[in-house]
Amino acid sequence: AHRHNMSNHNSEGTGFMDTKFMKSQLKAQTVKKLYDVTMFYHDTGFSQWIARHPVFERATLMVIALNALWIWIDTDLNPGEMLLQSPPVFQIVEHAFCMYFAYEWTMRFLAFKRKLNCLRDMWFVFDSLLVSTMVLETWVMSGIFLMLLSGGGSDSGLG
Repeated sequence: AHRHNMSNHNSEGTGFMDTKFMKSQLKAQTVKKLYDVTMFYHDTGFSQWIARHPVFERATLMVIALNALWIWIDTDLNPGEMLLQSPPVFQIVEHAFCMYFAYEWTMRFLAFKRKLNCLRDMWFVFDSLLVSTMVLETWVMSGIFLMLLSGGGSDSGLG
């Protein structure tokens, strides 16, 4: 059995343990240190400054909300089956979202002092999957389709 010397924590020799001490011990055992991804960031530099900045965080949340709204608009109003067949406004907005999310991911990645620590942050891992999917769909697949179709003559099927 684990026993503590309670004599130092008695309230004026009454034999009762000091309640303040008991509360502090209980709190120390129950309070966890809050996780903060910025503990893995560089202490200086542009990328860590951007990644930590509250305006950057609020802007990113706003872009996420706008992107959710845009997905709804795109689903209902875009006649194109793929990005290259979509009207220009749909292509421009999709590329703008992709650029912002790629920039946001890059700033956060560069902010990590040790790059492998990014794997400890599950939000960063999740965002990495989302951004890589968006880049693949918006830029890589479009590029592949354009390359494949450019060698196929004038009947590309995109117009």
